[in-house]
Amino acid sequence: MLKQRRFNASSPAFRALFATCLTVAFLTAACSGPRLPFFNNRDAQNDNAGARPSEPQGPIIETVLTGLSNPRGVAALPDGSLMVAEGGTGYNAVDPQGWTGRLSHFQDTNQDGDFDDEGELTIWFPHLPTYNTLQEYETWRDEVGGPGDLLRHSDGHLYLTIDGGHGRIGLHEISPYKRMGRNLSARGNMNGLAFSRDHSQIYIAESTANALSVVTIANAEHRKITQFGALASGQQSVPAGVAVDPRNGDLLVALFSGALVIEGEKLPVITGDSAVVRVDPDTGAITDAVLGLTTAIDVAVDSEGNIYVVEMCSGHADLIEPSYDLFDPDQTPLHGGYLRYSGRVTVYPPPAAADAPPHQADVDATVLADALDMPTNITLAPDGSLYVSTGQGTPNRPIPGPDGPTRIVGEVIRITLPDAN
Repeated sequence: MLKQRRFNASSPAFRALFATCLTVAFLTAACSGPRLPFFNNRDAQNDNAGARPSEPQGPIIETVLTGLSNPRGVAALPDGSLMVAEGGTGYNAVDPQGWTGRLSHFQDTNQDGDFDDEGELTIWFPHLPTYNTLQEYETWRDEVGGPGDLLRHSDGHLYLTIDGGHGRIGLHEISPYKRMGRNLSARGNMNGLAFSRDHSQIYIAESTANALSVVTIANAEHRKITQFGALASGQQSVPAGVAVDPRNGDLLVALFSGALVIEGEKLPVITGDSAVVRVDPDTGAITDAVLGLTTAIDVAVDSEGNIYVVEMCSGHADLIEPSYDLFDPDQTPLHGGYLRYSGRVTVYPPPAAADAPPHQADVDATVLADALDMPTNITLAPDGSLYVSTGQGTPNRPIPGPDGPTRIVGEVIRITLPDAN
């Protein structure tokens, strides 16, 4: 059953954001430039000058998939169906048949708006690698690795990153006939992918290497575009998501930010140190696009140049010891390193000029969805809707929720923006 809610357009926060962005939209429109995609201007076109402006409408947020195990990359197909990569449970079984990472195809066969009904799931690959960084690398955080980002080429091929830990890393080419083909890159953890505008190359955000690279699909030739330096507090940049600006080919990269140890205390998150940067794909030159973010984990850009950003959480909470049993359903609810239900999706308008200063998250953000549980990936569908994966962590593990104790549930939500015409 489709669960739907509309972001509260009458709340004080939304009203303030709306007023700010409406001013920007009007000023930009006056200069015949692009604008944010969700301001309904039909009242302004009404010949009746005395007509009262309509109440601003917020985005519609719907849960289209639930009960997943760490959903990550989503590819929206031309027929409206979805390909979804799942990281799995994180249990690194000795027998590969026990691995729970998977790649699946979901079709809304009964046209009810979601993909959860009987007969709407076809599993392409059911036993892909999975592991948890807490158990493998003693990170003190509940983080699951496995199948990650996913792209669909115009010729029907899929490209899937897999981080299975301990050498099981790759960027895999998958045919439309469900055959796993070449591994185009195995250089390191690849959390974000994006096609070049002509689909001849794939840009890769290499998180562990703090680098941005590109691979040519035809011959698997690899080239490093740039190396990211330390962020404001000295922590590693950790590029996690990448998108291509369709207007000019620039790359937008989400820098998640790494952990710091200060006076013996480990801090997984430094609030406000995350960023989205713009990178020239030819020269590697880096300029700031959005500053003041926290855990920016993925990014998307539409044809107008609007930048959509996913922030996984707003801070850290409840680091857990490596001996903690992630699969004990009776454990005390703990956040697990990151503050649950504090993720959000925001949008920023394109810069007014090439030399415009970067956006500031605490000033320029328009919130599309908030109070999300650990979102990780965003996909801009051909129809303009956004698909966001949520619920990172060990499935069914007890955690604190907004209304009391709950459990981790992997879901995909769809954000539909109000009509801009």
